[in-house]
Amino acid sequence: MKTRFIRVALALMGCMPFALNAQVGCVQGDCSNGEGTFHYPNGNEYTGSFSHSKLNGKGCFVYKSGKWAGSKYTGDFKDNKLCGQGVFEYASGDRYEGEFENNLLQGKGTYTYDNGDVYTGDWVKNQCHGKGTFTYADGKHKGCKYEGDWRDGKFNGNGTFTYADGSKYVGEWKDNEKCGNGTMTFANGSKYQGEWEHNLFNGTGTFTNPNGTIRHGVWKDNEMIKQ
Repeated sequence: MKTRFIRVALALMGCMPFALNAQVGCVQGDCSNGEGTFHYPNGNEYTGSFSHSKLNGKGCFVYKSGKWAGSKYTGDFKDNKLCGQGVFEYASGDRYEGEFENNLLQGKGTYTYDNGDVYTGDWVKNQCHGKGTFTYADGKHKGCKYEGDWRDGKFNGNGTFTYADGSKYVGEWKDNEKCGNGTMTFANGSKYQGEWEHNLFNGTGTFTNPNGTIRHGVWKDNEMIKQ
């Protein structure tokens, strides 16, 4: 049985250069209290709503230099920060649509990777955290899907992993590994129900073969050591 790992490498939302001076760089409209367009010295550009000379309301921020060059955010702002509903389109081709708070991915949202992988669910401080679903569209896990609990960007808690061949694991996870109690139903009809550690049968468990024969006992690294 091969070890299964999740591919999650989220880009952190860095703070934006909001040294806003309503009298310098406002190329169109009202950049104090209204709608306008503001050009920054580094080439970045904001078009949208202003209040008290800050980015407040709906707008679009285009990054033309620095770490986020080629990226774009469209959505809600509050006091110069990404806050509310929005879409962040990364220069890499990744895309996040959902909730933001204090420039961070926070709340409910969907992150689509450039290779087609998709995570939909809860976010806390830029990490998958809470309940969520990750669907693999490419790579060695193409066609697989995880649904369940997350903590700190990893499978943690209870969840279901469905493999491309129809095999399915339902049970407990720790840091992206099967760990605790769970049931694995294989595509050939065999099934293991019991304890796991490091993605392997470890502890007390029962293995049922496709022909109905049963082996119950203590397992270590997928091998029965005691009946």
